[in-house]
Amino acid sequence: MVAKKQSDLITGIEKRSPGRIERLVADNYSDRWGFDREDAVVAIVDVGSQFLALVVTEEDKTTVIDGDEATVTAKLTFGGNPVGPAGQEAVKRLNRLKEPFVFRWRKESFLPASWRLVSIENKSLPDDLWGYEPGDIRRAMQGDIAF
Repeated sequence: MVAKKQSDLITGIEKRSPGRIERLVADNYSDRWGFDREDAVVAIVDVGSQFLALVVTEEDKTTVIDGDEATVTAKLTFGGNPVGPAGQEAVKRLNRLKEPFVFRWRKESFLPASWRLVSIENKSLPDDLWGYEPGDIRRAMQGDIAF
């Protein structure tokens, strides 16, 4: 079931589907950048918005399940058709990351399908995410902020 949830997450990222991603993310999601559930969904969709088509490939994936917790570790490669400089920059920076992404999942109830994402980590990403805040790209596209 964890493999199915991970696959659904990658599909949600590729489709930039906030509803699909939101259904997979736990209410108590948190990460080292201080993102909560809403921030994580906004950030994923925000970066993905810079692509006509987005393809995310998992390489060297491992899954470790320990009771009600699971960790999926994978090197992600991003490709597709970026629509502008922000998309091109995202592909360049993300594909240069040395460390794999680590997805932590937790089973929320006795139901097999109750696995939810509780955090995403990549040690190669800077603590400040290059100054990015969830929604920055959308706001920049609307002319509300300048980079």
